[in-house]
Amino acid sequence: MATLEEVKKEVREANLVLVGLGEELSGDPRLWKELAGLLKNKDYFIVTLKDRAGLEAAGLDPERITAPLQDPGGHKSWEDYLRWLSFTLHQRLCVLELGAGFAHPQLIRFPFEKTAYFNKKARYIRISGKFPQLSEEIADRGIPVREDPERFFAGMTGRQPERTAGETAAAEQPEPADEAGEAGAEKEAGA
Repeated sequence: MATLEEVKKEVREANLVLVGLGEELSGDPRLWKELAGLLKNKDYFIVTLKDRAGLEAAGLDPERITAPLQDPGGHKSWEDYLRWLSFTLHQRLCVLELGAGFAHPQLIRFPFEKTAYFNKKARYIRISGKFPQLSEEIADRGIPVREDPERFFAGMTGRQPERTAGETAAAEQPEPADEAGEAGAEKEAGA
């Protein structure tokens, strides 16, 4: 599995960075700030299915973001994206896809793969807890990471990712008792 350092290196070495933010993400503003730091001084464009306002609040350039499901009359931002995309061919492009599944594959997943397929200098990083697989045509130039993107990027600042409701409930469960009815810690203390 790829490390955070490997992903950061791919972004650093690219001339251009195309970012897709999918439905698996919770919209944690800490991730947006980490993303803003990663993209600082880079030529990038973001296609998001998440919180556009949160990305802008984190310091990401609103002229480099399109949110096709949120932008009322978002034709201008989509046209800006397509124009930017037209200049990526034969460039060192890093495609960074975070948490995009199959809810709206026509907006991120499929067109991003097509972009990487035609641009032989592209590197593709797909980080997804559910669908990290890369198509056969781009697998040799890609890095699939089966992990929740917010957990993966939590390492950038050393922060702990927020737990989901299920993880919080599981962590708060007492240790199961053994056959004698004693919890593990109590059993060890008495031994």
